[in-house]
Amino acid sequence: MPQPLDSLKGFAVTFKQIFRRPITQQYPEYKRPVYPRFRGRHRLWKHENGLEKCVGCSLCAAACPADCIRVVAEENAPGNRIS
Repeated sequence: MPQPLDSLKGFAVTFKQIFRRPITQQYPEYKRPVYPRFRGRHRLWKHENGLEKCVGCSLCAAACPADCIRVVAEENAPGNRIS
């Protein structure tokens, strides 16, 4: 059974938060700054001849937090221009 003092401490924390300004930012009016290390959208780049710039190191698969990237080795054929 909770102590009455614990309930009062909880109410005190809530009461303090009522008078603070919200920190929510409206997106279209205020955009977050772009940091210098930001590299843009993730995408698989291609060479001028159509081959992908993937060397098959599987670092992208290891770094993916959702585990949705899989690297499979394939042979390149003139009709199938993937790497």
